[in-house]
Amino acid sequence: MTTEFAEGFALGAEEVQQTILVLNLSVAQIDLSITEGDHSVNTLIDSFTFMSQHIEEIQNSSANILQAVGDNAAVQEHNALLTSHTAELAAKMQQAIIAFQFYDKLSQRLNHVSHGLSGLAEIVSHEMRVKNREEWEAFKQSVRKGTTMREEEELFELIFDQHIPTEEAINIMRQRMLERMHEEEQAADDEIELF
Repeated sequence: MTTEFAEGFALGAEEVQQTILVLNLSVAQIDLSITEGDHSVNTLIDSFTFMSQHIEEIQNSSANILQAVGDNAAVQEHNALLTSHTAELAAKMQQAIIAFQFYDKLSQRLNHVSHGLSGLAEIVSHEMRVKNREEWEAFKQSVRKGTTMREEEELFELIFDQHIPTEEAINIMRQRMLERMHEEEQAADDEIELF
């Protein structure tokens, strides 16, 4: 099987297979980035909604404090309520900040995809390089070195090393990512309970 380009330039079956693997890896990285982004955006929406509700409660409590200045017990009760809401609000704001970090990961992944696709285009565009197994191995190692995040490395291994079909690799990584997010949330809950 060969794929014809201009004036007799052709990719053999192995080169086409390598091209497809790189494209599959790129597609999977983009898809996983979107999945991760959706989770983070939902967390942001929840966090900001929660903070907004508590701000209203803090405002109402402040108004009540003004009315109850003469009663020390009432002032102490409202102060405790304000302190409680402020602590919860601070925790939710921290969650929002963490959720915003997905933009950084998204940017890194898309940069790696761009690098991979550029390298692929460079090899495929030269007849001598496209047939050179050493060029492909060097390119594959370059792509592997560009996988700076755990999920990227695992995805690379699933697609390149284990030759798992793209959709299956995406599903495996989605499951792993959900499990890790659950573990992180559980660890955060455990830390809060210790105090």
